[in-house]
Amino acid sequence: MKVGNLISEGLLRECKVGRIDEKCDLSLPLVVVNPRKGEIEIATSQRVSLVLWHDDAKECALSLRLAPHTQLSLTEVYASQKYASITIEQGEGSECRVTTVMLRGAHTAYETLLNASHSSFVMNAAVVTAGFDHAALSLVTRHNVADCKSDATVKSVASGRAVAEFKGLVHVAQDAQRTDAKQLNRNVEIGGGRVVSEPQLEIYADDVKCSHGSTVGQLDDVAIYYMRQRGISEESAERLMLEGFVGDVVAKCEIEALREILTYELSKRLNEK
Repeated sequence: MKVGNLISEGLLRECKVGRIDEKCDLSLPLVVVNPRKGEIEIATSQRVSLVLWHDDAKECALSLRLAPHTQLSLTEVYASQKYASITIEQGEGSECRVTTVMLRGAHTAYETLLNASHSSFVMNAAVVTAGFDHAALSLVTRHNVADCKSDATVKSVASGRAVAEFKGLVHVAQDAQRTDAKQLNRNVEIGGGRVVSEPQLEIYADDVKCSHGSTVGQLDDVAIYYMRQRGISEESAERLMLEGFVGDVVAKCEIEALREILTYELSKRLNEK
């Protein structure tokens, strides 16, 4: 899976860590390949579509700052083992939508700071592990002021002897009244695969709507049975169910060419044991 192909075909435009403002050409989605350290500032009235692409093992520590009333659609792809930390700080009325796909044993930590009112954060993530991989996703969402929203859904598949780990925390400060926060972690274990799920709420305000949940299970035997009655092999039925399970995360990616590649890579990864 090479991001360079999408760049050479004119489907993505490579950029560096720095400021994205009105002077930037946003006619194509932007991509930062293997970012290391630094800050990306979003300061434009245009909607920004940004890809962070990881396919090496060097550590990443990145900060994203959203100016007031900006909109960011972020797709982050982990195609290799990696240690990464991503901090997102949002200004008033800003919107951040994150789609994360982890295909290898990466360890990534997100911290989102909702520091100004009427900002919103949405994350959809798919973590697929196989063999002896150990992938970990940590998500801390801090509601520091009133009238903000967050909604996170993380789906994991662990097969072989792999481990998929999720640690989530929604922190609501004392002054963060009228917070609306949701966090959901859904997981499937196959064979000897193991999932570790630790969602948490930490609430100090009283006028809030907050929820969190976690499920860990196997594939639906009844659904597989009915698919086999229609001539589909057990192996194919299992694969189709898994592709559907994580496929709706990839569907959130707004870049069609990248969405097609991720769908293919997820399918290939799900066939590994």
